[in-house]
Amino acid sequence: MRRSEKSGPATRLTAAGLVVACSVSVGTALVARADSVSDQKKRNDQKIAALGQQLEGTNASLARAYVNLQRTNAALPIAQQRVVAAQGAQARAVAAQAAAEATEARAIDAEAKARAHNEAVAQRLAVAQANEQRAKEQLAKSSTDLVSSQDALDSYAAEVFQGGDQESQLGMVFGSTSPQDFANRLVMADTASAVASDTIDKLAAMTADNTSTRAYLTAVRGEIDDLKRQAEAALRGAEAAAAAATQAKNQAIVAKNNAVTATQNAAAARTQLDQLKAKQTGYAADLAVQRKNEAADLASARAESARLQAILVEQARKARIAEQKRLAKLRAQREAKIRAERAKAAAAKKRGQVYVPKTPPPVQSDNTPSNYLSYPAIGPTTSGFGMRWHPVLQKWMLHDGLDWGIACGTPVYAAAPGSIVRAGWRASGWGNQVVIDHGIHRGVDLVTTYNHLTSIVKFSGSVNRGQLIGYSGTTGYSTGCHLHFGVYEDGTPVNPRKWL
Repeated sequence: MRRSEKSGPATRLTAAGLVVACSVSVGTALVARADSVSDQKKRNDQKIAALGQQLEGTNASLARAYVNLQRTNAALPIAQQRVVAAQGAQARAVAAQAAAEATEARAIDAEAKARAHNEAVAQRLAVAQANEQRAKEQLAKSSTDLVSSQDALDSYAAEVFQGGDQESQLGMVFGSTSPQDFANRLVMADTASAVASDTIDKLAAMTADNTSTRAYLTAVRGEIDDLKRQAEAALRGAEAAAAAATQAKNQAIVAKNNAVTATQNAAAARTQLDQLKAKQTGYAADLAVQRKNEAADLASARAESARLQAILVEQARKARIAEQKRLAKLRAQREAKIRAERAKAAAAKKRGQVYVPKTPPPVQSDNTPSNYLSYPAIGPTTSGFGMRWHPVLQKWMLHDGLDWGIACGTPVYAAAPGSIVRAGWRASGWGNQVVIDHGIHRGVDLVTTYNHLTSIVKFSGSVNRGQLIGYSGTTGYSTGCHLHFGVYEDGTPVNPRKWL
């Protein structure tokens, strides 16, 4: 029973400790793994976002294929880590299940032994209680017989030594009238003495038996008290063992469910990894096809860019001629005013008068400030002007403008007064585009472009500074909503910041 009492709590502690330890270790590992995977995913998302900016101006199909491939490549190590983590969790869960089931088996065995011991103690207690009852009955009977025998012996002694209304036995013996009568009386006296002696012996035996029965009854009662204590302890042990067995069974069920879940998680992680590998193969094949098509698209884009540059160069030539004519006209007007003033001075001199000719101010070709252009929209700069490495084509390419990260549908305004050169859809990758010529400023023909618009409001004619011309979007070769703003000097792209 002592072993059972000790094994019960130990069983409970072992089972509980097993499940808690496994839960803590698995939980800690999974949390640490989850943090690591989450950090990797954040870093990968940031890389993909930056990659999208690098691919702005690339064929949308190529950019999509490359981004998909890169996203899959970045996700593969994470998926492999998840598979390893899930398989590790599965192994730990299966081990925990086996340990919990073993603990359950030990707890059930301990419960059976505790109940068997409890039943054995109960049987011994029942036997001791039956013995007690028999001893009590025997003691009661022997006490009654002892009292009766003692009373009979006392009566006999009184007759022998005291006598009564009749003659005592001694008087009967010594009061005989003849030898034969004496002999007869002597025989009677011997018989009475023998009966008395037997009664005395029987009384002594009964007294001894009574004393023995009392001692046995005392011993039996002591045994009963001890057996009652054992029975209470055995009952507590059996109840504790039953509780431990129940707890171990529940924990075994939990461990089994955890093992099933871990197995399912491992299978799901493996399936996800296989799917990612299949996607990677498909994206790689798609990228190979799109890379071949990109050459034709780039040739088309270069041709369109050349056409635009030719238009702008011609526009610049015409603008410069117009500016030269304007300046020549102003200079001729100034010279005419100077000659008129001089003629007035000469005429006044002939009349004997004095006239000081007024000299008109010189003609200035340009007084445009450095921050002549207004911002067409307000937003964070996502990509600046300059050479940029193209990750797909593996070469440096010029990003000929500023990208502002603004939501699709954001209003876009003219950066300065001017006239629209062209507006509409451009197959070169700019999508919906508006081109505005602002005339000659600081010696160059200044042109601004607004690209990837969702829609266009102003298609032709002159515009004022701040006039609505369209709404931002992601049309053409674009990987997200933004405005690509370009500035050209005599048809050559320059950094827009020098004019903003």
